[in-house]
Amino acid sequence: MGGNDGRLAPSDDQVAAMVFGQMPALAGRDIGRRYTMHDHVTVRIGDDYGVLMPTVPGKDYLYERVSDLLEPLLPTWTFPYSAPIATGEPDNGFPYHWTLVRWLSGSTAAFVPLHDESAVTLGDALRQIHGAPIGTDAPDSPITAPTLRSLEPEWTRLLEATTASGAPENRVLDAAKANAMWQAAADTPVDARTWTHGNLEPRAVLSDRGAFVGILIWHNFGGGDPAADVGYATNLFSSTQLSGFLDAYGEQSAQTAQRVRGWQLLGALRLIELGDPFLVRIAWERLIELDLVSEA
Repeated sequence: MGGNDGRLAPSDDQVAAMVFGQMPALAGRDIGRRYTMHDHVTVRIGDDYGVLMPTVPGKDYLYERVSDLLEPLLPTWTFPYSAPIATGEPDNGFPYHWTLVRWLSGSTAAFVPLHDESAVTLGDALRQIHGAPIGTDAPDSPITAPTLRSLEPEWTRLLEATTASGAPENRVLDAAKANAMWQAAADTPVDARTWTHGNLEPRAVLSDRGAFVGILIWHNFGGGDPAADVGYATNLFSSTQLSGFLDAYGEQSAQTAQRVRGWQLLGALRLIELGDPFLVRIAWERLIELDLVSEA
């Protein structure tokens, strides 16, 4: 069951045994194509469903809780999503909880960038997520709850690695300028806490020839800094699309807007570290637009 990189890789037989055993209404459907990411695998179940299974340690609690967190919120949202609708138990040698989702067809925004009008639609979707009522006892998102300042060691490591690797076409990243921009954001206090998607990167947004189809991959959902979601989402759009996204999202405090830039930069460097050529291209495009890249 383990892959060469140490991540779990449940077999089709394991997936079938767990899904059909725990959710017999799905029995007999085909175990379809699988999509592997850095911390989970998604397996299609027939035409209408999929399962998301963590493949690395430390994520189990996120899958165990996410369906319950989302259940009261989903009926209030008007945008399309592929969110967990049921939780599966560890079984058949697989040690973690997993989630069942309804399948949405399309390509991720990593492969097919969103059109201008889709920037507006996603901005409105994010406004709805952040506007949902949240209690003081709401659990944190592991990605958006930490402050930027607490993530400084990661930022420093990523900045050094990205600078050393070099930008495309023999360009160079202006590390000093990028760091100054990030430090200004990290110095800005967090003035809001909302529900957050948690990891709104290009593979979590679905596109149909550029039309927004829905939001995927919800296991990092929880309370956190809304600037993190907005900053991550900002990397999806060119500078000419950004105003439509932000106008649809709505008013932000000056402090939140300042932190958005820091989260955008951190998100871009995280995408570069993943090494996927589509994600790397998106990240460098944003860094170039921010005037952080120059000719060698």
